[in-house]
Amino acid sequence: LQFLYLIASAPKTPSTLTMASTKVYPENKVAYFEKMNTYLDDYEKILLVKCDNVSSKQFNTMRIGMRKSGEFPFEGKILMGKNSMMKKVLKERAAADPSNAVKALQYDKFRTLLKGNLGLIFTNDDLNAVSEMVESNVKQAGAKVGAAAPCDVFIKAGPTTLEPGQTSFFQALNIHTKITKGNIEILSDVHLIKEGDKVGPSEAILLKKMNMNPFYYGLKLHMIYDQGSFYTPEILKMTDETKEAAVRAAINQVAALSLGTGFTTEASFPHVAVNAFKSIFSLSLGTDYDFEAFGAKQLKQDIKDGKVTAAPAAAAAPAAAAAAPAAAAPAPVEESDEDMGDFGLFD
Repeated sequence: LQFLYLIASAPKTPSTLTMASTKVYPENKVAYFEKMNTYLDDYEKILLVKCDNVSSKQFNTMRIGMRKSGEFPFEGKILMGKNSMMKKVLKERAAADPSNAVKALQYDKFRTLLKGNLGLIFTNDDLNAVSEMVESNVKQAGAKVGAAAPCDVFIKAGPTTLEPGQTSFFQALNIHTKITKGNIEILSDVHLIKEGDKVGPSEAILLKKMNMNPFYYGLKLHMIYDQGSFYTPEILKMTDETKEAAVRAAINQVAALSLGTGFTTEASFPHVAVNAFKSIFSLSLGTDYDFEAFGAKQLKQDIKDGKVTAAPAAAAAPAAAAAAPAAAAPAPVEESDEDMGDFGLFD
């Protein structure tokens, strides 16, 4: 006993500490870690998807279609697994290469996103094509007790095929009915289940009796990682027109801020140049001076001759206001006494 006590109390060497602290993982987990590392190295785009109530057949269909010889116009991989295992791989990659900002970003962002029943889709191809595959691969199913409703469920008013003896199901759900020609008829539309609510036993039984399969289960896009950037799936829905409108709105805001503060930027410079031309042209209309550098001499003459109006030409109120006195007859110039020569006042 004394010998065993001495061994147990003896200081451990660094090698002993390393062996004691190193966890040995099963072969299947080691293979999973290697697979995920390979996917992270080979692919630059990752789609984080929710996988609630998705069948294995749906996953197999997508995996086969995503092969190089598959039916989809892109190639990729689907990875499922425990969130803790995924986080471990991302953490070890970031720790092994501290200077790599991409790996650090992946770990910091994914560790907050990996919650619930989630999976990863890896690809290097068009994300819109992957999104279309995810949205189209759905399966219709009935309502199960305790399951969260993925959408609202309505029952329309009208006759049913149920016999009068089954009115108790409707009464339990406070649905008003009447008997018409030996069958139950619903008097008004009913909002039976709200999205996100759990399906109760009465709702599930009633939907089953009415042969209704109201739910469609499939993958749902949750977040997208694209070469160092994270964004929501709504960005993929943006068309060229939507993007152009957003850019134009941003440029207009920058230009308005620049004009309001008097700080000229690339966005406000066209407005500054146009306003400067308006001011110079208005000054030219109000005087006899022509600014040849602007090439507006003919335009000025056309305005004076009445061929064009000042407002469309100058496109501004100051120019229109300056055009009015310019178009009127010039006021007579008073002559000085020196111009009267030698004549007296009463000659």
